[in-house]
Amino acid sequence: MSKSAEADKDENRDQQRDPGQAMKRDEGAENAGLDGKEVQPKRPKWQKIFSFIFRFAVSVVLLLWIFKSVDLGIFADVVVSPNILPIIAMIGFSLFYVFLGGLKLWILFRDFSPISMRLFIGYFFLAGSIGSLAPAIFGDFTLIGLAKQSQIPVHKSISAILVDRFITLVIALFIFTPFTLIFVLPVKSTYVLAVTAISVALFGGLLCISVRFAPFLFGKFSATKRFWESFSIFFKGDRTNLYTNIFISSFRGIVSGITLILALMAANITPPFIPTICIANSLSILTHIPVSLSGLGVFEGSGLILFETLGLNREQVLAGLLYHRMYIIVWAFLTSLVLTLIFAIKRHSGHHDVNE
Repeated sequence: MSKSAEADKDENRDQQRDPGQAMKRDEGAENAGLDGKEVQPKRPKWQKIFSFIFRFAVSVVLLLWIFKSVDLGIFADVVVSPNILPIIAMIGFSLFYVFLGGLKLWILFRDFSPISMRLFIGYFFLAGSIGSLAPAIFGDFTLIGLAKQSQIPVHKSISAILVDRFITLVIALFIFTPFTLIFVLPVKSTYVLAVTAISVALFGGLLCISVRFAPFLFGKFSATKRFWESFSIFFKGDRTNLYTNIFISSFRGIVSGITLILALMAANITPPFIPTICIANSLSILTHIPVSLSGLGVFEGSGLILFETLGLNREQVLAGLLYHRMYIIVWAFLTSLVLTLIFAIKRHSGHHDVNE
């Protein structure tokens, strides 16, 4: 047998062991980086350490301020005696909330790949749990990496995630937040609505200008050109998937508010329904500000201030927010552990079957 035949045989054997590896080689510039070049070096370790220390310090300072502002004796009495039924309901609605997040993002990913909903929801649960324990960007990186295993290129995954994140923030900012301000600020609602209308007009004008000049700006480089081509798919031709994502995102905002209502009910208070729905979505905007660890302290402190303006007891509100936070941490840890083991076992079994 000639050397070339032996080489072909070895290559075929490698493809059978890892079918994705051959595709990565064939894709070439597609997955080597966004523009076909080497992936840029990661941030220096000292920057990551500094970022972690800074966020940790901010979280600690905010938590110290929060606990100093409440009566710890009353808070301890409330937090150790939760109402169990609302907690059980909160867990159910929280899981439904995460499922809706994966569903609306999967709808956008369908424009790029026929990936099954069940597999993608599993990816989303794992990425979401990692994003709850670490900065949210680590969850996004995890989802992008898992999607890449299903042959979805990086720039397409980023396009779908950005569109989904953009829709979520716009709904929270221009729909729920104005009503939050109406409920908590001592000003006439017409003023808030007028400011909101002006903001929407300015934002819409800026968006139209950006979309108009985007092809010219992004077309200069191969990486950004492919990104814009993927990004613009959602706004051209059939927009059914885009509108479906918007509808589910709006409904998911209501589910988010119900989850927070149940957390507060576990602390034996009954918050007003509509204001709490709006506050929950407004708080979600604040948690995207990268100043603390996964919004720790920012969410609780802001929620304490907003709910106090509605006349709710500070100690009970803090207990409810703590139930909400503790569930997120426990759920994220268990989900990360279980799904990581499941994916690892499936991958090992797949490689074992191929080798046989």
